[in-house]
Amino acid sequence: MPDITLRDMPRELHRWLKKQAQNHRRSMNKEVIALLEGARNGLPPAPRHKPDAAAILEIGGRCAALPDVDGRSANEILGYDKDGIPA
Repeated sequence: MPDITLRDMPRELHRWLKKQAQNHRRSMNKEVIALLEGARNGLPPAPRHKPDAAAILEIGGRCAALPDVDGRSANEILGYDKDGIPA
């Protein structure tokens, strides 16, 4: 595969790219490729929102308040037998 080298990248752009790559759990190289492919296809960069702990707790609270409509046990739902082994 062909390679490309970027020179004289502004420090702030480098920091941004590094943060984007971390947020998307990609290497910087893969992040650049994803951004270039998105630009080629006319897609804007996908925003990455990391919810804070309060948001996660709030979502968990809402989920816990939902009614239990399935009478099966968690093991039955996940497909485990009585010994906890996948069936």
